[in-house]
Amino acid sequence: MPSLLALVLFGAVAASAASWDLSRVVRDLESAANTEIDQGHLSGVSVALVEGSTVVWADGFGFADKSRRRPTSSNTVYRVGSISKLFTAIAAMQLSEQGRLDIDVPIDRYVPDFRSVHPDPTRIPEPITARQLMCHRSGLVREAPVGGYFDDSEPTAEATVASLADCVRVHPPNTHTKYSNSGVTVVGRAVECVTGQSFSDYQQEHLLRPLGMERSAFLLQPQWKGELAKGYLPVATTTVGFREIEAPHFEFGILPAGNLYSTAPDLGRFLVAMLNGGEGPGGSVVRPETLAEMTRVQLTGNTNGFGLGFSIGWHRGLRTVGHMGAVYGFTSHAIAIPDAHFGAVVLANDDLAVGPVRRLAFRALDLMIAAKGVAAAPIAENVPSEGSSAAERAACEGSFESESFWAEIRIRPDGLLEATVSRETFELTPIGPDRFLAQGRLSNGAELRFQRGEDSNAAAPSFTLFGQTFHRVDPRAAPRPPEAWKAFLGSYGPDFIPLIVTIRNGHLYAMTENEYDYRLHPVNRTVFRMPPGLYESEHLIFERDRHGNVHGVLLANMPLKRRR
Repeated sequence: MPSLLALVLFGAVAASAASWDLSRVVRDLESAANTEIDQGHLSGVSVALVEGSTVVWADGFGFADKSRRRPTSSNTVYRVGSISKLFTAIAAMQLSEQGRLDIDVPIDRYVPDFRSVHPDPTRIPEPITARQLMCHRSGLVREAPVGGYFDDSEPTAEATVASLADCVRVHPPNTHTKYSNSGVTVVGRAVECVTGQSFSDYQQEHLLRPLGMERSAFLLQPQWKGELAKGYLPVATTTVGFREIEAPHFEFGILPAGNLYSTAPDLGRFLVAMLNGGEGPGGSVVRPETLAEMTRVQLTGNTNGFGLGFSIGWHRGLRTVGHMGAVYGFTSHAIAIPDAHFGAVVLANDDLAVGPVRRLAFRALDLMIAAKGVAAAPIAENVPSEGSSAAERAACEGSFESESFWAEIRIRPDGLLEATVSRETFELTPIGPDRFLAQGRLSNGAELRFQRGEDSNAAAPSFTLFGQTFHRVDPRAAPRPPEAWKAFLGSYGPDFIPLIVTIRNGHLYAMTENEYDYRLHPVNRTVFRMPPGLYESEHLIFERDRHGNVHGVLLANMPLKRRR
């Protein structure tokens, strides 16, 4: 859709943005979005900008369906993944305001079929509260055995929650922050149990309709099927690469944690309500004081982290609230700066396109900060530098390994460095001596820093990235893996999200969720601990039949059959 038409559709532009140059912001953001499309980082993307009490602009770029050359528009429908958690939390807080759900009492008071197992079978598990579940401090597993991310059988939230009864808690409640889709699903189930309504019906009646979100729902509506973007999913292969497919479509058992369908303008309307104390076109959906509590980091004392549903952070010294989402073939970001009273929505139809989606979202915020003259810390001066000498770059090449990942650093034909980290490739832009920005599908400029000895031309012994230290390894001197591990190698689970087990540098690795190869840490002959990452501190267990043949694995309690 041409941007002029997009501006006409949102006719409040003149009144809302009269005091600042919206057209300049739009031109720059259009250019940035088209660059992401042209460089192949995104297939399609829709963007909305919010200021004050208005969605001031929205438009689409690229293709909603590449094979049919169907373009995106401002009204393209996307799956928005974990942005769903914001709506689940608001539903729970609505019931809290009504005195029907106390978020600080054991959640099983409201969800009788919820159970979990204490690591010590002689002990009764400590109670878990809705507050802990909403801010990821419950200690529950990331995914439920039924209805989790690997399960396309479309079970109910009731069946998904019931399947947690055999799952051992990863941590005691309120001791660790561990992201959990299953935990938020328990909160959604509490909404069903308290109200007697299905979760999707409750959302439609009490949130989506009052917020004016007419093209949003927790279940795909038949009339939108032709307007839903095709999701594009890079699927991991057994040869260390990826192949792109059109993402499968099914409704999730973790529906309250990640099944919302929406558009950029609709999520913009949601942000408008959040910026205006919970007030939507149909009235208040949540009280201002409740919203203030939801957007405060919970139970840790930190300034960054999770509130009740919301993710709280800081950008250029300004507090941000919102959430990202990633679900088969889609990546999303809804983010606002409450004190400046504006925000942005970015929806893309590519899986785990975290880097480009975050790049566009924060570009939008930066442009609005500049246009409106908001007092903010200066943009970090990560200016590309000439970098190191050829000899110093050569000293960075080689194989490395951290607690979670393997890595290969190489010099590209153009002389620049490139990093492949557990299959994901990142361009390394020099920003100073031994400092680089890593740009890729899963990173929007994370800093990679090499450590060197006194001789700058000697092989760099290590580097840091993603909060981990990668130490140089010599693949030729790697420890010999146990012979029994050969029986574990191969592919498990659905063909669209395979768990692929390989050996590298003498260690066992498992590709999970088409993202990274994660290093497995042996506990015994068939049980391995997952490292920091998606399933941190959970376990992968290889299952054998009576003949000793490996026929499947349990990944964090999720059963996955062997494929080949």
